[in-house]
Amino acid sequence: MTKKEFRAEMKQKLAALPRRAFSSEGEAAARRLVKTELWQRFNRVLIYLSMPDELDTMPLLTTAFAQKKEVYAPKIESDTAMRFFRVSEDASSWTRGAFDIREPAGREADVFKPEDGAALVISPGLAFDRCGNRIGRGKGFYDRFYEKLFAAAPESVICAFCMSCAIVPEVPVEQFDYPVDAVCTQNEFIEFT
Repeated sequence: MTKKEFRAEMKQKLAALPRRAFSSEGEAAARRLVKTELWQRFNRVLIYLSMPDELDTMPLLTTAFAQKKEVYAPKIESDTAMRFFRVSEDASSWTRGAFDIREPAGREADVFKPEDGAALVISPGLAFDRCGNRIGRGKGFYDRFYEKLFAAAPESVICAFCMSCAIVPEVPVEQFDYPVDAVCTQNEFIEFT
């Protein structure tokens, strides 16, 4: 199966789920992840902001704020560029973006710089396998970001945060696709190191 066919199949699978499943599984997965040594090891956390067909990251974001972690969220700035900006619970650090989803206001002083040190990246994706392979939406934003991140801060860690049905037997990958170091769903936490 080609990546394009695989993506279409996964999008259809996720679209068939009831909307409440994304929030209930998000709450359960957040409770699981925050108990791990991996979560506790990092003070700097980069968290994606959920689209309607992604596991809800708001419970994880709320916990990160409560634990006084440095929290960064992504902002798409062009067809090829994405940067992460520091955010807080304060409404002034947010705006409304595509799909009416919150996104960082994007103040230059708040931009995440990989050379500032390691981070735990909470990664979105359409599907993951039990070898750590990941397939995203096909735009390459995260793979380009990971290339820069690991060049400057190789001790960073990528943790997939996904619906339990997004764990599949095999994900089609290419040489430029970055694998994840861990996967967390409502049912399990798997670390690949």
